[in-house]
Amino acid sequence: MLPPYDSFSYHCFQLGTLTFVATGEGAERLALGGFSPAVIRYAFPLYGTQAPLFPLMAADDRGGIYHGFNAFDWIAERGLLFPRSEVMGLRANGSEIQCFLKELDLGVSALAFVTDSVKETAFPGVPLAAAVEIVSQSDRAITPGGDFPIRLATIVPTFQLHANAIPQASELLPDVLSNPRSLPLSPL
Repeated sequence: MLPPYDSFSYHCFQLGTLTFVATGEGAERLALGGFSPAVIRYAFPLYGTQAPLFPLMAADDRGGIYHGFNAFDWIAERGLLFPRSEVMGLRANGSEIQCFLKELDLGVSALAFVTDSVKETAFPGVPLAAAVEIVSQSDRAITPGGDFPIRLATIVPTFQLHANAIPQASELLPDVLSNPRSLPLSPL
């Protein structure tokens, strides 16, 4: 059994060692050589190793049982309140793991992994660095934000990239990923 996933019609692409997804008019130009749709799975880092744990089920210490995305969302929203609760899931290599929530590093952001397939052979995918929305109505070349589902937007940085700045994306995206900020369109 594999963890739950979101499948989006986003275009996935790489810039160096970083993997991005893009949506909007012109996303296919930005993602030349990439793939679509994008299958995204979510994980929590294990404390100390930062290895990902993909939750399948969680059980709180009051008898509540959560499955799939309900388990992931419950851990993200309430996990710190229930450190003795348990989570069952998968490691990145597909092996099963069961541990207490206190063994997860819930003080840092969860992780997102992207792949082109829901098949077991594609699990877990590669770490997702950011999500990019291509827009044409902006006075900025790139700016933090974008219209993405809340689960994804709380885990990875999101940006809006002006369609006219697509040729400069390979320079802009790594730059704003390391220092999130808006950049004006005019000097490009």
